[in-house]
Amino acid sequence: MINNTLLTAEKPIKVQLEKIENSKAQLRFSDNQFFEVNVKYLPQDAQIGDMIYLSLVCESELNFTKKQVAAELLDQILH
Repeated sequence: MINNTLLTAEKPIKVQLEKIENSKAQLRFSDNQFFEVNVKYLPQDAQIGDMIYLSLVCESELNFTKKQVAAELLDQILH
């Protein structure tokens, strides 16, 4: 099965889940920079040490991305 999120991500960013503390998740980039997000934004099954992929898109690209996903899913269903 195709992972539709990574399919449309032109440049996914790979980060590692370093720790979870007080409902905050600390994520580390490959160059050792860190940032924190609320744990509600993590995948449900994410665990410390997991690699997580982020895709940053601006609003103007969002509709195009949805069209790409729909086209790929349709292609997958038809073939």
